[in-house]
Amino acid sequence: MAKAMSAHQPNFLPYLGFFDKMKAVCEIGEGRGIFVVREDCQYVGSDFHSRNKIRINEGWVWINVPVEKRPAPISEIRIKKDARIKNAPWNKYHLRLIEANYKKAPFFEKHFSGLSEIYNEPGDSLLDFNMRIIVYLSKCFGIKAKFVMFSELPENTETGNPSKTLANIAKALGADIYLSGDGGREYMEMDAFKGIEVRFQNYKHPAYPQRFFGFEPYLSAIDALFNVGRLLSSGESILKEDREKEGIKKGDGQKEDREKEGIKKGDGPKEGIKCP
Repeated sequence: MAKAMSAHQPNFLPYLGFFDKMKAVCEIGEGRGIFVVREDCQYVGSDFHSRNKIRINEGWVWINVPVEKRPAPISEIRIKKDARIKNAPWNKYHLRLIEANYKKAPFFEKHFSGLSEIYNEPGDSLLDFNMRIIVYLSKCFGIKAKFVMFSELPENTETGNPSKTLANIAKALGADIYLSGDGGREYMEMDAFKGIEVRFQNYKHPAYPQRFFGFEPYLSAIDALFNVGRLLSSGESILKEDREKEGIKKGDGQKEDREKEGIKKGDGPKEGIKCP
């Protein structure tokens, strides 16, 4: 029986491609797929570790978790508990902004309370906060992957080489298939994966009706959750309009934003960026 695994950094309010990869490891192998959380990766403020986008009438807007930014692994990044945005506690401001823009969405009432419970007790660890959201959204999307933290693996898993480390992760977990995001094509050394089949996600962002006119791709997955109530498949379109007319192109995650922020093409928020 072939066992499949994938890995990703624990991003904040991840986009749909993140969960598509998580679901895929449950479909390409036998039994529950394994999703390894790379909390050992370096925190990058310009990536999606503590920020993401939601829909507003004018297009989209960033929402940011206030953190103590410093050179450190994601696991060590602390949230500024007393931070305020526009004279309100940051977590309350996020909830108000989300509610204001999604309260009339078809599935808002069904899922907002669960998200609110997490936000009302954010704690001071970015990793813990992000993981509680990730676990909650994975349940909302019906994903049954098994989460494994990188810190739970043997110490000798880390090699200083991204490809060898990923191969060691697969071996430690007894995985026969490693599912990489598209960005892995740029840095992975295939010789390191002897005896392990490597597959690539090839993710194409789906299109669906949103709360406001037009369509904005590559937002946080809560946008799709509140609007359509499910995880759409890669490349799926449930818009009446032609996808090309809506300006949706075949992409690799949050491409537009990576270009604006100087982040190279990869797996949405990339896995393995300076993270062996």
